[in-house]
Amino acid sequence: MVDDDADILETTMYALRKRGFDVYGASSGPAAVELCHQRQGEISAVVADLSLPGESTRFTHTIAGSFPNIKIVYATGIPRHIALSTGLVPPDAPYLQKPVDADLLASVLRGELASA
Repeated sequence: MVDDDADILETTMYALRKRGFDVYGASSGPAAVELCHQRQGEISAVVADLSLPGESTRFTHTIAGSFPNIKIVYATGIPRHIALSTGLVPPDAPYLQKPVDADLLASVLRGELASA
């Protein structure tokens, strides 16, 4: 889970743990990339905010390139049509607009992991 808002990060991590997921948190893109390196083989998916200060989606491109088996789910306040039209996310990427319902996020993650 990657989000620069500590409250959202902690709340979402808690909600996902209650739904059976093992969750690690990162408050920045570089921290997320480092966590993927440290926990190589343990991380199956990344839930990524798009509006991290100064980073946009560079870290998701790094993760996708270095760890092609990790699924990326975007959960952000940026409207999907803007994210698509500006090239922030691929057209087929799982995309949820904040505020994200925890059950919906868990369902999307399960679907992504099942297709791995």
